[in-house]
Amino acid sequence: MLGLALPAASAMAQTAATASPSGVAAQGRFDQGRVLFEQGRTGDALTEFRASLELFQSPNTRLYIGLCLQRVGRFADAWEELSRTVVEAGDRIATDRRYESARDVARQALGEVEANVGLLTLRAASVPPGLEVHVGDAALEVPSLGTARAFDPGSYEVVARAPGFVPFRRAMTLVAGGRAEVAVTLEPLAPVVEAQPAPVRVPVPPDAPPVAMRGGGVRVAGFVVGGVGVAALAVFAGLGSAASSQYATLSQVCPRTAACTADRVRDIDQGAAFTAGANAMLGVGLTALVAGVVMIGVGGARPVAPAVEAFADPSRGVLGVRGAF
Repeated sequence: MLGLALPAASAMAQTAATASPSGVAAQGRFDQGRVLFEQGRTGDALTEFRASLELFQSPNTRLYIGLCLQRVGRFADAWEELSRTVVEAGDRIATDRRYESARDVARQALGEVEANVGLLTLRAASVPPGLEVHVGDAALEVPSLGTARAFDPGSYEVVARAPGFVPFRRAMTLVAGGRAEVAVTLEPLAPVVEAQPAPVRVPVPPDAPPVAMRGGGVRVAGFVVGGVGVAALAVFAGLGSAASSQYATLSQVCPRTAACTADRVRDIDQGAAFTAGANAMLGVGLTALVAGVVMIGVGGARPVAPAVEAFADPSRGVLGVRGAF
C-alpha cells in the first residue's frame, strides 16, 4: 500500500463542498483525517474520514476509509469500501476527471486486499418475498445476490429463509485469495393438511317403550269371538236357569205327563226347548271363549287393555260384544 500514488489533498475535496455549511465541515474533517493518516495514526484518521463521509458523500473520502481498514488488517471491510469507491468514482468521472485518480488507486488497493480474503457469490434463480440471507453472522441484502462479497478466510454456513419455503442451508469454507459460488435454491413447504376433528359420537338413547295401540285384525277378531263366547255363556246361564225353574214347578204340579193338561204339556215342552237351547249355548260359548283367548294371545304385536263387555238381548235374539279394542 505504501507504493500507491495517492491523489493530492485538494483532490479529496468535493468541488461543491464550499457551497454549504455541511460541505465546509466535511472538507475540514477530511483534511484532518488525511493529516492523521500520513502520521500513521490510522484509527484517529478513520474516525475523521467516517465523520466527513456522513456530512458529504465523496468517493475520495470513501477511498481513504478503505485504505485505513486495509492498513489495520480488516481486509473484508476494506474490500467492500474500495469496491464501492471504484463504482462511485467511475460514475462521476464524466463530470469531474479528478475522480480518475481515486478510481485507479482503489483498483490497485483491491488487488492487494483480494489476496487476504475469500470472495463469495450467491446466486438465486428466484427471489421469493421476504427472503433473508445470512453468511455466518453477516446478513446480505437481497440486491447483492449475484455479486461477489468478501469474507475473512474460514468456515461459514449459508442460510436462506423465506415464508412458505424450506430453509436453505449450505456449509462451506473460504480460503484467502479464493473464490466460491453458491446457488441458493428454496423448495416450497408441503401444504399443511388440517387435521379433521374426530367424529362426535352421540349416544343413542334406548328405544322408548312402544306406545300401546289398538291391535291388529286377528287380535280384534279374538276379542269379538271371545265376547261372543262370553255372551253365549250368559245366555246359557239365563236359559238354563229359566228352564230349571219351570221344570221344577211343573214337576210338582203334574208329576206325570198323562195327568197334566194340554197347557202344562206345552209348558213342559217349552222348558225342554229352553234346556236344549241352554246346552247349545254352553257349547257355543265355551268354544268361542277358548278360540277368542287363543286369538288374543297370538294375534297383534301391541297389546291393548280392551274395554269390552258382552251383551245379550233375548227379546231380539241378539248376542254380541261392545266396547273399544
